[in-house]
Amino acid sequence: MDYDKNFKDICKKLGLHIYKIRCEKQFSLKEISEKTGIRTEYLRKIESGTAYGVLIERHLLKIAKVLNIKMSELFDI
Repeated sequence: MDYDKNFKDICKKLGLHIYKIRCEKQFSLKEISEKTGIRTEYLRKIESGTAYGVLIERHLLKIAKVLNIKMSELFDI
């Protein structure tokens, strides 16, 4: 799929925000992976803003639950 620049920019901001929250709450990628069942490689893609597709919403919900935040807080970018 071809994603436009605005969409890619939003994904990068979202990924950076998730990374910051994860670090603030002192979770490693491995811990998030173990608690969510999401591969660490895919978590890296999410945090780098290069994960696209229909499954990302389901993954974001799992990440928010582990970080003990509302999913909407992930989008406070």
